[in-house]
Amino acid sequence: MSPESNQMTRTPTTLVLLALLSLSGCAPTRDPDLAGPSYPTDKPQTSVLDIQVVRTDSTIRLTNTTARAFGKSRLWINRWYSREIDALGVGESIELDQDSFRDQYGERFRAGGFFATREPQRVELVQLETADGILGLIAVSRPD
Repeated sequence: MSPESNQMTRTPTTLVLLALLSLSGCAPTRDPDLAGPSYPTDKPQTSVLDIQVVRTDSTIRLTNTTARAFGKSRLWINRWYSREIDALGVGESIELDQDSFRDQYGERFRAGGFFATREPQRVELVQLETADGILGLIAVSRPD
């Protein structure tokens, strides 16, 4: 086989792979089966806890520096996207994928990334919903 014919067979394969990769970035982010609850507007935020939330490219990391452990709770981002957490112990840190947060329609939080087709959303407000109500957390901004 000549080098020219070998090159011609690789070109269509390369084009097919590029097309598949570009389509993976267009995957729908909305899944009604994964929809979460709507934000509980009837519950006011009662206090702010010393729990820092730091965003990386695709995750958020919570570190509980309080003297209080939390059981099963719901974590809210920007009063719109949420997910349950099993527990957050005293001194414990947990890391959560940003795209695991869903809104009431099943749409994912836009975390960004290499294949993202839209700008990532900012993490401006983070709250923990417990049996005691809504508790604010400290969202730490990283320099852009």
